[in-house]
Amino acid sequence: MSNKVLTRRELRQQKRQKTTNYRYLKKGSAVVGTALVTVSVAAPLLNTHEVEAVEGKTTATTSNVDKKAFINEISNEIKPLAEKHDLYSSIMIAQAIIESDWGQNAYAQAPYYNLFGLEGQYQGKSAMLDKKNTETGQSEKKELKQYGSYKEAIQDYIEIIKTTSRDGNENYFSGTWRSNAKDYQTAAAALEGRFNNDQSYVQKLVSTIQEHDLTSYDATEPVTPPVAQPAVATPEQPTEYTVQSGDTVHSITNQFGIGVQEFTDWNSITDNNIYAGQNVVVGNGTTDENTAPAAQAAPVTPVAATTPTVDQSVVNTTPTPEVTPVAETPAVTPEAPQNEPTAPVVQEEEAPAQQEQETQTPAPETPVTTPETQPEQTQQEQTQQQEQQQQQTAPEQTTEASRGEQVVNEAEKYIGTPYVWGGKDTSGFDCSGLTQYVYKQVTGKDIGVWTVAQESSGTQIDVSQAQQGDLLFWGDQGSTYHVAISAGGDQYIHAPQPGENVKYGSTQYYTPDFGVRVY
Repeated sequence: MSNKVLTRRELRQQKRQKTTNYRYLKKGSAVVGTALVTVSVAAPLLNTHEVEAVEGKTTATTSNVDKKAFINEISNEIKPLAEKHDLYSSIMIAQAIIESDWGQNAYAQAPYYNLFGLEGQYQGKSAMLDKKNTETGQSEKKELKQYGSYKEAIQDYIEIIKTTSRDGNENYFSGTWRSNAKDYQTAAAALEGRFNNDQSYVQKLVSTIQEHDLTSYDATEPVTPPVAQPAVATPEQPTEYTVQSGDTVHSITNQFGIGVQEFTDWNSITDNNIYAGQNVVVGNGTTDENTAPAAQAAPVTPVAATTPTVDQSVVNTTPTPEVTPVAETPAVTPEAPQNEPTAPVVQEEEAPAQQEQETQTPAPETPVTTPETQPEQTQQEQTQQQEQQQQQTAPEQTTEASRGEQVVNEAEKYIGTPYVWGGKDTSGFDCSGLTQYVYKQVTGKDIGVWTVAQESSGTQIDVSQAQQGDLLFWGDQGSTYHVAISAGGDQYIHAPQPGENVKYGSTQYYTPDFGVRVY
């Protein structure tokens, strides 16, 4: 196809059209450019408004908002429990943040809720999950506890902090308690090498607390140490007490206001075994080989006081006023010469004294302090006499009180038995297994196999009303997680947790929520 030859006029028109098109294109580009600039400037403003609106709903996905939401969620559970159990909320929140990586670790999320990365089993539940090894930095498969909620994880954490014994330390984590740590820095330092092997763990805790102002969650009221001084001032010299029939370690320590541990240490008592007639120290001091025989001879002194004429030289010479308070001699034989009654009187006095001396030498007739040398029949007779006297002098004593003492005595037999989840016999107990077994042995009654069932085995009472043999529960009614047997006062016997043995505890350290009187 041939090209058309354009005239000069047509060429001028074509050129003019191209120029016009270029002008329109240039103007359009300017408008588009202005629009793009406007959008780029306005976009951040629009995004900011969006974020602010979302922050108000606490559902934004930014890191700051997630952290705030996470702190709010766990602090609502931690704060009341920390105040009740003498702990720093700031420390607990910081530990939960670090151990769970702000709740992002798989084991901290549903259905595990393991907020503190605790290993082992909780009420028989666990899961094999990845956990970072703080020493190597590598993830490893670990058996981690599985909980039903964050609250259960927090309750288990508190039980560990308040009841763990390790390395000969009865209260392994007591350095973190508010009553023992003047501030959160001191409490954090007490966790070094104990809760986590990370060498920078303490610094991480302190930094987290300061960065997020976690001290605002700590209780503001001053804390008085639970046991600042013994219940009664102990004397400078040892004070001794002779064990009576029916006495237990707890009845004695409660009577004299002393701790079980110091009582057993003073008297070198193992397994809380004591016996009637034993002399024990109940004041400040310790027994040794020299003082022990003197303590055992103490009950004999009243008998010696009634017969100070055991010495033959005293009897055969001049009768002392203590020997002849026998005003009966002139009354019995007023007409007889004085020589006649005196001879028989001396003989009658002397003969029993000699016999008494002979009998005292091999086997004293007074309450014997060494059961090995005392005949079984004598022990039984003394026990029966003491029981009759107690019934006569205290008829108001109820069978419930004696039953409670029997429950405590039975529970004491199993101190040292290892904790075993689901354990219900002497080879191993969990908390409810111990209480169920003890009550079966004493009363023949089955109070249930777990804590919630045992809540309804009797009448609910306040913790301050608890007596020997009552049950003590931790947690809300209907969802309790721990149970113990009250031993009277602030003491109880329980099976704490895996890795621990049946032992005594104190309500001043680990406070129960309510009690139940079964009988």
